[in-house]
Amino acid sequence: MRQILIDRAILVRNHFHVTRPLRRLGRSNRQRDALSPCRFLIIPADAADPAGSLGDMAMLTALMQSLRARDAASAFTVIGTRDHAIAVPGIGDVPVVAAWVGKAGTLAFDRLIHEHDALFVMGADVLDGKYGAALVARAVGYCNHSARLGVPAATLGFSFNRRPRYPAVYALSRLDPAVQVNVRDEPSLRRFLDTVKRPARLCADTAFLMAPSTQGDAEAEAWIVAARRAGRTPVGVNLNAHALAPAIEKAGLAALVDHLAQQLGRAAEKRRLAYLLIPHDLRPQSGDVAILRMLAQTLRRDGFMHEHYAAMARPDVIKRVVGQLDLVVTGRMHLAIAALGSGTPVMCVTYQDKFEGLYQHFGLALDHTVAPLQCLDEAFLARLEFACEQIPVNRERIHAKLPDVTALALRNLDAIAP
Repeated sequence: MRQILIDRAILVRNHFHVTRPLRRLGRSNRQRDALSPCRFLIIPADAADPAGSLGDMAMLTALMQSLRARDAASAFTVIGTRDHAIAVPGIGDVPVVAAWVGKAGTLAFDRLIHEHDALFVMGADVLDGKYGAALVARAVGYCNHSARLGVPAATLGFSFNRRPRYPAVYALSRLDPAVQVNVRDEPSLRRFLDTVKRPARLCADTAFLMAPSTQGDAEAEAWIVAARRAGRTPVGVNLNAHALAPAIEKAGLAALVDHLAQQLGRAAEKRRLAYLLIPHDLRPQSGDVAILRMLAQTLRRDGFMHEHYAAMARPDVIKRVVGQLDLVVTGRMHLAIAALGSGTPVMCVTYQDKFEGLYQHFGLALDHTVAPLQCLDEAFLARLEFACEQIPVNRERIHAKLPDVTALALRNLDAIAP
C-alpha cells in the first residue's frame, strides 16, 4: 500500500509541476535562424551530477563527438539542477542549465527547447524507474512538449529490467508517437514492448561511439608493458559496491574482498596473470575506489605483487588503456563497453538484467558472466579461468561483431537529419 501511495504521489506531482504547466504553454512558435549551428539539448542520466559517473560521461562524450562529426559547429546544452559547466573530452566546456526542479525547472525547459534543434534523453539504466520513477515522468513530459513544438526528441539506448516501476511504465506508455525510443539490447526491447506496449527500436549503447583518447595514462601503460615483459597476461579488474551488493550484504565487505583476493591470486599464479585495478566511478558512494584499494592491500598482504591501482578520470583514457589489456573483469556496464569497443574480452558481474543483451550483441556466452553471490565461492575462480582460456576465441568474435554493434549504436542519432 505504501508503494502504491508513493507511485500515485509521483504521478500527481509530475502532473502539476510538469505536464499541466507545459500544456498551458501550448504550441508557441519557435524562432530559429536556419543558418545558425545545430544546437542539441540533452537530459543526462543524473541531472544533479551529469558528469559524476564515468559511465554517464562516456555516453555524453560519445553523443557529442558523433554529432560534431556530422556538423563541426554543433553546440550542446545539458539540463541539470544548477547552472555550471562540465568538461567533455574532445568537446570542451559544455554549459549545464538548471531546468529540472519544480515548476521553475519546467518553465526553464520551455525556454531552452525553443533555442534548440533536437532533444536527447540519456536512457542508460534509469528509464525503467530503478533509480527514481519521478525522473522518468519528467523526462517524458519534456519529450512530449518537444514533440508538440515540432522539435525531434529521442531516448538514447537504455536497458529495461524485469520489474520496472509503475510510474515509469505509465509515463512511457504516454510518450508522443513522434518521440523516438531506442532500446540498447534485445532482452530489454522485448520487456519494453511487452510492458509499455509502445513501439521502440533496437540499438546499441551510445558509448560504443566514443573514440579512445590519443593520449593515455603513461603510468598504467608502462605497467602493462612491464607485465608483458615479465611473461604475465595483463587483466583489468573493477569491483564496486553496486554490483556486489548481495554478496556484501551476505558476507560483509572484508570477507568478500579477502575471498576474491584469494581467488585472483590462485588464478594469477596458475596462468601468470597481472591485475590492473581500475575504478570506473570515482565518487565516494560508488565503492570502486575503497574496494579496489582494499583489494590491492589484501593481494600484497598475501604476497602477490603483480597488481597496479590506476585511477583515471576520463572515460576516453580508460578506453585507450583497456584496449591494451587481454581481459577485463568488471561489474560496470560502461567499463565493459569500453573494453568490448576496443576489442578486449570481458567477464562481467551481472546485476539488474543489464548484461545479457550486451553479450548477445557480440555472440558471447553467458558463461563469461558471474552472479554477485557466486563471488563468494569457487565459481568466480572457475569463470575467471574459463574466460582466460577463451581470450583468443572471444577477441576474434568481438572484432568480427564490432562493426555491426557500432552501426546499431549510430541508430541513436536517427532522430535528427543526417
